[in-house]
Formats: sequence, structure tokens, C-alpha cells
Amino acid sequence: MRPADRAAARSTDGRRRRGPSRRSARALRLLALAPLLVLLVVLAPGAAWAQLPDLVDLSAQYMPGAALEDPRPTRAQVSSYEVNANAPIPLGEKTFLIPGATYHVEAISYAGVSPGFDELRAFHAVDVPVLFVQLLPHDWSLSLRVAPGLAGDFEAFDGGLVRVSALGLATHTLSEKLVLGGGALASYSFGSFLPLPAAYVDWTPSPQLRVEAFLPGFAAVKLLFSDRVEVGLRADLAGNAYAVRDPRVTGAWPCAAQPADDPATEQDERAARPSECVDHIAYSVATAGVTLGVRAFASVWLTAQAGHSLFRRYEPMNDEDDAIPGGGQSIPNVPFFRAGVTWRIPRS
Repeated sequence: MRPADRAAARSTDGRRRRGPSRRSARALRLLALAPLLVLLVVLAPGAAWAQLPDLVDLSAQYMPGAALEDPRPTRAQVSSYEVNANAPIPLGEKTFLIPGATYHVEAISYAGVSPGFDELRAFHAVDVPVLFVQLLPHDWSLSLRVAPGLAGDFEAFDGGLVRVSALGLATHTLSEKLVLGGGALASYSFGSFLPLPAAYVDWTPSPQLRVEAFLPGFAAVKLLFSDRVEVGLRADLAGNAYAVRDPRVTGAWPCAAQPADDPATEQDERAARPSECVDHIAYSVATAGVTLGVRAFASVWLTAQAGHSLFRRYEPMNDEDDAIPGGGQSIPNVPFFRAGVTWRIPRS
């Protein structure tokens, strides 16, 4: 997503912002895990089954097109699709093993494209998580999760697409209405290791009201009506990073030396510049909106959310996991709509 010479032309400004951008991009990668992490909480043997991950979850999200800061007048429109599947396996009365699989794709379309702009159309992520849950004495529980996977444009495959994330979370049931938890997240991708603290709260002051938050991932408030309708408010913060292996990028300058120099540019294209070559792109987004869930039949729910993005940014990174000087930019905030189908584990 760059004209061939844009990165070098703005290198001075990019170096000033390099530190914060790099830290933010790495931290936000873990937040893509948040929707799954809160499902790890288990309360007591009788309620544990209802708290395990959903059997199947399908979702799609649409955001209208918005003008990019550079190059103008290019506009980018992003749609996201995701499918999760899990297979809970009871190993004992208080022990569960849950292998699963997740596929996520960011589909991008463009309008008003300028010459020399690389239209990267889709970024994919595939993860194969394994979750272990152990119920402990005195209303404590422990959840451990490891999720190896791949993330990139899938134009080519190499070791740079591999990533691994992990979670350790301990929770304590203080009462029938309140559960608190804490632990840590960690990920390794693109040569960088990142740990983050995590906190969880689930407060149900009445059968009709539930407050739930997993920090730093999301916070939600829901009103429940007869186990058939859920209405609420929800805010999410998520991020991901995708390897770029498109030959239009990897085969062009500054990723690859060219046979001849272009006299119309200040750079010498006969020598590659790895520090300015896009190896992967970090994408982060924060949203908030109104949610609606309706139980269609049995334990199958139809869900919808409408709201507005609060923050969107993408950051091109080189193979050292450093931000490309001058390459990152914010994307204007827009409304969004998300719809899904969830097959929940039936409550006991």
C-alpha cells in the first residue's frame, strides 16, 4: 500500500514517530484475541459448560469507504469476515480441553487509485488454538491457551507468516453475581515477543443485567429478556499484523534492487533498502456501538451490532519489525455494521 518512493521522501518525520508507532502496533496485535479470551472463564462445575467457547461463530463486518491521507484521492473500504469453531472435550468433572480453529479475512476495495499505488486486496489469518481449563478448589479456575497460526496476504508462504499467541488467566467467583480474573497475554510474531497484562470482570447485579469487560480488549453492558433477546452497548479495541508477500511489493524497489536507476527520482533504485521495505502491515481499530442478539432456535443466536469506529490506523513495518519511516497513517472514522450467527453450547 505505497507508491515506490513515498517512504524515503518522508523519512525524517517518520523517525520522530518511530518509537510510539512501533510499540502501539505490537500491543494491538494481541487485542484480536479478546473476543475469545473472555470465553475462557469458568465459574463452578455446574456452570462451566455454559462458559466454554461457542461451538461455531460466524460474523461479517462492513465499513464504508474513507479517504486515505496519502496518496490522495484514494479511498479504501474494508470488510471483515470471521469463522470460529471449537470442540469442547471433557477430560474429567473439572477439566476441559478445547481445540479449535479460526479464520479471519480483511477484504479491501479501492476507488480513485493513483498511479504507482499497490492495491493489496485481502489479508488472512488462520489460527489453531488449544485451550485447557481446570476448575480449582475454593471457586478458583485456571485457563491456559496456546494458538499457533499464520497471518498475511497469502500470496506466498514462508516462516515469516508464522505467529504464536498464549494466555494464562486465573479467575475467582466471589459470589453468584461477581467474577474477577487476571493474568497475562503474550505473542511472538515477525521476530518480536510481546507480553501484556489482562483483567476480566463479569458482574450480573440482576438476571436482566450483565456487565462484562476484558481489558484491554472490550467492555459491554447487556439487558437480557427471557433468554431470547439481548440488547446492549459494546466497545472493542482490536489489532492484527499481516505479512506482505505480493510480488508487486517484494519485487519492486526498495524491497528489491532494480536493473536501472530512474533519473526522475532522488533515490538510487539499483540498491535495495531493506529498512524501507514493507514486510508486514499492522492494522488496528477501535469501535463502539449498540448490540442486539435474538435466539432463533435451540442454542443458535442471530446477532447484530451498529455503531461508529473511534480509531483506525495501519502501519507498514520492515522485516526487523520497525515502522517504515513516514509510512503509517490514520484512517478516517466511519459507521460500521456487524452481523453474525452463533451456535452456543447449551446451558445446563
